[in-house]
Amino acid sequence: MSTTPSNTNPMLSTSNQEKWHWGWASLLILIILITLAFRYALPIRDGDIWFHMLYGKYFLENKTLIADHTIFSWTPTTNDTIYCTWLPDIFFYLLYSAFGLKGLFVLRYACLFSLVLGCYLYARNLKIVLHPITWLICLLAVLMSYTAAFIKPEIISYLLMTLLVWNWWHIRSRGDEVWKHVYLFPLIILIWVNSHGGFIFGAVFLFLAGSGELLNTWFASTNTLAPRVRKHLAVALLLAAIMVLVTPYGFHYPVQLFFDLIPNQANMDFNNKVAAYNSPFATSDSYLFATCANTVIVMMVFLFFRNFKKIEWSNLLTNLVFAFLYTRFFRTTFFWVPVFLFSSLYMLSLRDTLPSRHKYHRAFHKVLPIVSVTVCLLFSSKILYNSVVMPEKFLWMGFGISDFNPVTETEYIKKHFPKARIGNSYDQGAYLLWELWPDNKVFFDARHFPYKNWSNDFFNFVNGVNVEEMLKKYPSDLWCIGLMHRKLLWKLLSSGDWKLAFYGKNSAVLVRADILLPANTPRVSQKVFEIRNLASVVEVFRFACSRKDWDTADKILEVIKKTYTGDVYSVGIKWATNMYGGMKAYHQGNYEEALPYLESMSESSMIFKYMLTSCYHYLSGEAWKRGEDLKALGFAKKAWALVPDNPYSYYSLGAILWQIQQMRPDYKVSTGDGKVQLEWREFLLEYLRSAPKEAEFDAFRPLAQVMLDGQMESKPPLLIPPEPERGESNHREFLQEKYKVDKAVL
Repeated sequence: MSTTPSNTNPMLSTSNQEKWHWGWASLLILIILITLAFRYALPIRDGDIWFHMLYGKYFLENKTLIADHTIFSWTPTTNDTIYCTWLPDIFFYLLYSAFGLKGLFVLRYACLFSLVLGCYLYARNLKIVLHPITWLICLLAVLMSYTAAFIKPEIISYLLMTLLVWNWWHIRSRGDEVWKHVYLFPLIILIWVNSHGGFIFGAVFLFLAGSGELLNTWFASTNTLAPRVRKHLAVALLLAAIMVLVTPYGFHYPVQLFFDLIPNQANMDFNNKVAAYNSPFATSDSYLFATCANTVIVMMVFLFFRNFKKIEWSNLLTNLVFAFLYTRFFRTTFFWVPVFLFSSLYMLSLRDTLPSRHKYHRAFHKVLPIVSVTVCLLFSSKILYNSVVMPEKFLWMGFGISDFNPVTETEYIKKHFPKARIGNSYDQGAYLLWELWPDNKVFFDARHFPYKNWSNDFFNFVNGVNVEEMLKKYPSDLWCIGLMHRKLLWKLLSSGDWKLAFYGKNSAVLVRADILLPANTPRVSQKVFEIRNLASVVEVFRFACSRKDWDTADKILEVIKKTYTGDVYSVGIKWATNMYGGMKAYHQGNYEEALPYLESMSESSMIFKYMLTSCYHYLSGEAWKRGEDLKALGFAKKAWALVPDNPYSYYSLGAILWQIQQMRPDYKVSTGDGKVQLEWREFLLEYLRSAPKEAEFDAFRPLAQVMLDGQMESKPPLLIPPEPERGESNHREFLQEKYKVDKAVL
């Protein structure tokens, strides 16, 4: 029988010489547990859990492990894609059936706590469980696990990745005595391949670990495993490779995943539609993804260089690859977490942090725990503060079902339109599916892959493109549209073919114009006044304002002001106040009152910029009627400066300048900075050149030409956008009424 290799005992012996007081480790562990408990006190975030539990129910009721993806939707779907998650789907469904949401939340905590438990067990094995750096690294790992915290098969991938990596480093640290542990690898892969496509990253880890062990034999022979362990490791890795084929789909599943992971244009286009494939470094660092990663990288570089002569190749390879994946996609961030955690502990155990013979050893030994606790408190307090004050949209610190899911909207549909053919936007589909199937089906949902043949058309549609074409192709009775899809909602509601039936914190329910609405039924959910997330309620508030539901908007604004009182919310509350004041005054025709509100918001959104531009035009027209030509000019110049490429501005500014220069030939008009003199001819010529070929603009082309030809004999009318209360009314009728323009001139 072979003996434990020489690298094992020396690896542990030097660290044993460092003695740390148990109190510091206890305090750090307490910080970690408190952070984990509150950071991951989150409601059900997105809709994936609902279709996974529905699949679990389907598997049990139909006594199958292969889902028919086409039976849940009334739109075209395909079974071309293999989706092998039957094991967690059944588990989630049974857990929810037995314990409700509480069972799912306990599962989340158990999976996340597995990382802390693994850290403790491995650190105890290495005899560094009292080392303060051990628990600083562990806290960073806990904070970087955020993307795994949403209850769906990813959290099982997180658990299995943690177990897989822990087992690898446990084998490396214990040597020959734990050779049987290598056979956990094929068992983990067998469970994982039937749970989530993330098993591919477990397979990558094993491949890199095996390759690293091979490199150790060539370049770092003191780091190789014992011969007996290596022999069994080779067998275990072969068995793990075979386990990839042990699913209801056989070899077809890994083959499909291979082609799905090829970075060709089709795969990239498909993935770009999903936010989880964005880089964590491409957004603001509110949740410390980048800060934690940068801290880990600095620590690991230090540990690698400190132990450069004892470099272990599986450690280096796995960290390089998984650190790269961390930077690329949100979806792959949590795979690096156990990799750097356990490998960092391994390197930390190789040598004393500072040699005992160093003259500053004693001082360093006293300061390091204090620094570690301080850094942990800074990270923990920052992330918990952000979790309370500015949580991710739709979420809060607490439990329940997040505003990401159309709960009250689905209740409304289920009660009043149970058999209606439903259309819906992306994020609403899964919860609708969970609540309404099999009595009703959905249009599209978060599974995404069954709809891949027409998903481009769908995403264009929800972004407000080709709306009429999609409505004709897929006629519906009812639409459940997320409030964030403002362009699509506006197009549907302004078409006259759809009317608002109900809206809640997540979505608006629209029905065909010919369908009667239920009598004596609220048109807005009372849940909109129960505010837990400022960012999500702003969507409801904005929608209420756009629909001129001032009573609802006023109540929401009142609740916002009472709920969010700190200085950190002052900018958001001011924005909401200005939006309410500006939009209400604008829609009620009080344009001068609307100006200060809209002027403060014109840079935040194009809609407010165009509303402000319209206000300037309306006030310019009123001044023009009163004979206050210079005041009319001032408003017209502001409208043009705000939105230069605007046919209304080109014509009106040209007409006003023409009139002023006819009455006062020596009067010079320039831009606000005085650098450019404004010439009426240029504005009218630009109007004739660029104004759209539409009736309202064509009506003014003859007037512009008459002025340019020097034949205008009277004060010209201005071209003013239709006022909001007039909607999309015919501009000719508007001009006749407002300016008494003769029909012959038009």
